[in-house]
Amino acid sequence: MTHTLRSSRPAASRLRSPRDLAAGLLLSAIALCGLWLAREWQAGSLAMMQAGFFPRLICGFLLAMGLVTLLRGLTADGPATLGWAWRPSVAITGAVVAFAALLDRLGLVLAILALIGIGGLAGRPLRPGPFTALWATLATGCIAIFSWGLGLPLQIWP
Repeated sequence: MTHTLRSSRPAASRLRSPRDLAAGLLLSAIALCGLWLAREWQAGSLAMMQAGFFPRLICGFLLAMGLVTLLRGLTADGPATLGWAWRPSVAITGAVVAFAALLDRLGLVLAILALIGIGGLAGRPLRPGPFTALWATLATGCIAIFSWGLGLPLQIWP
């Protein structure tokens, strides 16, 4: 008499880790979009890097991570997906879009204030003390790195 082993998962759920599969697909899609957007930029070489070198490098690493995560989602057991957290997704996306839209109009310091304020809606709100400390530290660090250190022509204040 022959015994066959049956999977404890239902037939409709052959994916071993749907959460990893979804994360791998998302990372891969972002990387492929980045590579497509940077397709016309000259990459140069390690000795003479040009504008497209670093974006392509980062997108290549992101694609590799996405494919590894995707493969893990198909081969290793993991937790099922629980749904989508809409509030954090919308808040973080809105914060980044607001930062990009306000940077030229209001300057770096106030754009960072908007970034932290809107991004804070993704989770528990910060009390005024930690919020101010985060804003001051991030604004000072960005000014030091991008304006003073790299010499980028950023508008600091309106």
